[in-house]
Amino acid sequence: MKQVPEIKIKVTDVTERLDEGYLLLSELRNEADAPVVKAHLLNKEIIAIYGENAAKIFYNPHNFKREGAMPKLVLKTLFGEEGVQTLDGQDHTHRKSIFMELMNPKRMEEYHRILDHRLTEKLDQQHGEFTLFDIAKDVLFRSICEWSGINLANYSEKEIEELTNYQISMISSAITSPTAHLKGVENRKKSEKWAQSLIENARINPVPGKEDVALYAFAQTTDSNGELLPIDTAAVELLNIIRPTVALTVWITLMGHALYSRPDIYQRLKADFSELQDSFIQEMRRYYPFFPMLPAFAIKDVEVDGYLIPKDSWVVLDIYCTNHDERTIETPDVFRLNRYLGNEKHISYEEEYEMIAQGGGQFVEMHRCAGEWITLHTMRVFSDQLVNKYTFSIPEQDWDIPMNNFPTFPNSKAKLYKE
Repeated sequence: MKQVPEIKIKVTDVTERLDEGYLLLSELRNEADAPVVKAHLLNKEIIAIYGENAAKIFYNPHNFKREGAMPKLVLKTLFGEEGVQTLDGQDHTHRKSIFMELMNPKRMEEYHRILDHRLTEKLDQQHGEFTLFDIAKDVLFRSICEWSGINLANYSEKEIEELTNYQISMISSAITSPTAHLKGVENRKKSEKWAQSLIENARINPVPGKEDVALYAFAQTTDSNGELLPIDTAAVELLNIIRPTVALTVWITLMGHALYSRPDIYQRLKADFSELQDSFIQEMRRYYPFFPMLPAFAIKDVEVDGYLIPKDSWVVLDIYCTNHDERTIETPDVFRLNRYLGNEKHISYEEEYEMIAQGGGQFVEMHRCAGEWITLHTMRVFSDQLVNKYTFSIPEQDWDIPMNNFPTFPNSKAKLYKE
């Protein structure tokens, strides 16, 4: 096995290199002329890997572990501490099974119904110019709260708006300026306090028959030893349903880019919607940048693409470039509406490594996002309404998607106009 080549990054160049954003790891690999590369960033030595084969190795729990791998600045904002993303082995499988039980077909149909109703209600109210970003974040927060058993009827519109914006803040402040990061930390604390109060009340007032409703499920969740989860941990897991769903605001805004900055895509999709809808959704998830990378520690010496990754190495899997890997994906930088035609279900319901927008492998045993099916239903509802149920004028706007922002979406947040 070959030794991993290292790219030396000067301290004075770190800011400039980080500004390469989603393309940083690709640039490092190009400089090393190798599929695996080592560099020193953010006070850590990292080894970056990518591609379908690397993903298979990365998601194998015999090769890598997640415990302690996620940087604190991400845990303090995006994921929260002691959540399912930080667990391994039996603890992870036990906790993950709770999430997957919530994603049963009946509950997914209920989520679809709730979202469809709320989006229709919201779009019916729109007159004049608005952004798809603002519509999506509001509708997604209200919908996922209803689906999760959280009654917002006693909250003021201002309180709902604040809670919604807290979710967006947690998503957007993980990798950003120090000021925005601190704001994100503060907003996570406020969100956790809110979620803790919900968990505490659900424990005091349990509702029979609600075991597959997120609030009540996490209120009664135990650890692998049978002990009830601490309230703060249960609250983190409840937010691990709410926050990622609101994060789909990013993909919905990118959907606006796909449909309205590219009239050819819109027209082809509208002409054969029932046939192409799910292929369109899967190609969107592959093509557009969402989560850039995931870290883990090697628990033994591991070989990836002929290179030796020593035990205890901190390794990051480049998700964006795995989804754009020309070794396994034909014309990866072209948006092909029919790319996944006939293969849509395999991508999101079976073990998968080629297209890993929300992680790869198996759902329960591995660290693949439990909310992938919520994503599919969300994008089905939005695409159906945007293409089939409403007609919009498209104002002049800035459709550029900056690759050095996380998360990223069109600068104008997908402006629409409705009479």
